[in-house]
Amino acid sequence: MISALLFDFDGTLVHTAPGILAGFRIALNTAGVTAVEAIDERVIGPPLMTTLRRLTGLDSAPELDRLATLFKATYDTAGVLEAEPYDGLADVLRALDEAKRRAFVVTNKRLAPARVIAARLGILPHLKGLYSLDSFTPPAPRKAVVVERLLHEHGIDAATGVMVGDSVEDAAAAAANGLRFIAATYGYGTPLLFQGAAPVASLDRLADLPDLLRQLD
Repeated sequence: MISALLFDFDGTLVHTAPGILAGFRIALNTAGVTAVEAIDERVIGPPLMTTLRRLTGLDSAPELDRLATLFKATYDTAGVLEAEPYDGLADVLRALDEAKRRAFVVTNKRLAPARVIAARLGILPHLKGLYSLDSFTPPAPRKAVVVERLLHEHGIDAATGVMVGDSVEDAAAAAANGLRFIAATYGYGTPLLFQGAAPVASLDRLADLPDLLRQLD
């Protein structure tokens, strides 16, 4: 039986794109920096500094730090309020509770805004843990390391766990830790990204997760 689920956050449990993309646009416009690629859902997922490098092509730490500060000023106050749960989230979380399946979040999002959103949308009470790269000092270098530490801290046997996410990094983090992976195809990734990622299943709607888990048990 699947007893533990590790969820990505953005693009898996919560639709956060409007606030995130607005934050990037405002930060770059304020700094007078031109984006070198489109600011759209495809850039959502990696850590903040990684995405700023990708969007700007900059390597200068002071410039990137300034952009990060500008992004946080907008996103951490207004952007977090634009996040919305995917359809069926409340029912899914209740179903997991009733089935005694433990739910965790593992995200590249900074811990502070992730907790604000999870609390505002009523997600936090259903979680056994919410982990980000900056949950640790020093910060974890990548999501796979966060997953490894989570499994150890909570005594989770990888054979009883599943990771649900919308990115290749989510799939890689699952594989690195011996977890099965469910591809959230409704999120910000595309089905093509999952070719070669070997998900055990694809999830086209979050609301379908409880039925899918029963099939995989």
